Amino acid sequence: MNPNNDVSDAETERVSQLGILQLTPTEWLVRDAGRPEGDPAALMGIIKQSHDAYEVTKLGVLTTRWFYSSFEHARASFLDQPAPTFHPAPRNQPVPIGSRVVSSAVSD
Repeated sequence: MNPNNDVSDAETERVSQLGILQLTPTEWLVRDAGRPEGDPAALMGIIKQSHDAYEVTKLGVLTTRWFYSSFEHARASFLDQPAPTFHPAPRNQPVPIGSRVVSSAVSD
């Protein structure tokens, strides 16, 4: 019988690289424990419990939310994909800029 319950040493090492800090009873901050303590690049995202699901928000992909049935699956999602990388626009190329204006109509 496998003493690690079918979890490889490599997987155990990867999980230990995540730093999980509980912020509230339903929210956790996820960071890369392999980076220095004050390094902002270590921040990976947030896990938030919402009823029976765990919502994951990853820094760098703020417009997307993932939902998982357990905390373990939510935590593992940070191991599945590498952190998004920034690709600067080529030099001398226009950089698209988007904006959203919200207006409020006032009636008399």
